[in-house]
Amino acid sequence: MQAVSFSVLPLVLQIVKLSLYVIAILGTFGAWGYNTTTILAGLGVGGLAVALAAQKTIENLFGGISVIGDRPVLVGDVCRFGDRVGTVMHIGLRSTRLRTADRTIVSVPNAQFSAMELENISGRDKIWFHPTLNLRRDTTSEQLLKVLASCREILTKREKVETGKIPVRFIGVGPYSLDIEADAYVATGDFDEFIAIRQELLIEMLRAVEQAGTGLAVPLQESFDGGKVGRAAT
Repeated sequence: MQAVSFSVLPLVLQIVKLSLYVIAILGTFGAWGYNTTTILAGLGVGGLAVALAAQKTIENLFGGISVIGDRPVLVGDVCRFGDRVGTVMHIGLRSTRLRTADRTIVSVPNAQFSAMELENISGRDKIWFHPTLNLRRDTTSEQLLKVLASCREILTKREKVETGKIPVRFIGVGPYSLDIEADAYVATGDFDEFIAIRQELLIEMLRAVEQAGTGLAVPLQESFDGGKVGRAAT
C-alpha cells in the first residue's frame, strides 16, 4: 500500500496543481470583469491547436496514467525494461525515472515506458536454481548414480528449497562431458539471500562430485604439431 501511495500521489498532486492553476487564472479573469465563458470557448479552440502541437506530451501524460492504473511496477520496484534493469524512482507526468545497477538515473518517456514489456523483478516470490554440472567423460555409471543421489539429497534436505519429483537428472552426453541438470526453486524474493543459498548449494554439489571419485569436465581442443594431431586440455 505504501508503494502504491508513493507511485500515485505524486502524479495526482501534479494533476491537481495544474487544475488549481487553471481555476485560479479563470477566477482572476472573472474578478477583473472578463467573460469566462468566452475565455473557455477560446481556450477550446486554442486547446485543440496546443493539443496537436503537444501530442507527445499528451501521450506521455496518458502513458503515466496507464502505468499508475495498471500498476505493472510501482515506485521502489526493481524491474527489467527493454534490455536494462533498474529501480523505479519516480513516475511523473512526462517520464519515469529509474536508477540502474551502475547508479545512473535513466529517464524514460511515459509513452515509451508504458509500451515496453516490463518485468517486475521485485514481484517474484521465489527464484529458480538450475545449474548444469558437466562431469568428465570417463565418469562411470556407478559414479554418475552417486552424484545424482547426493545432489538430490542436498536439494531435498534444504528447508528453503522447493523441488519437484525429479530435482536432479542426467540430461545427456556432451562432446566432452556427461551432463547433469538441477531444477529447483529457492523460496525467497531477496536476491542477496538467494545468492548466499546458491553458493552453499553449489559448494555442496561440488563436494558430492569429488566424493563420488570423479570431477568436472575440461573442454578439449585439437592441436597440430609437426603434422601430428593431438588433443590438449584448455
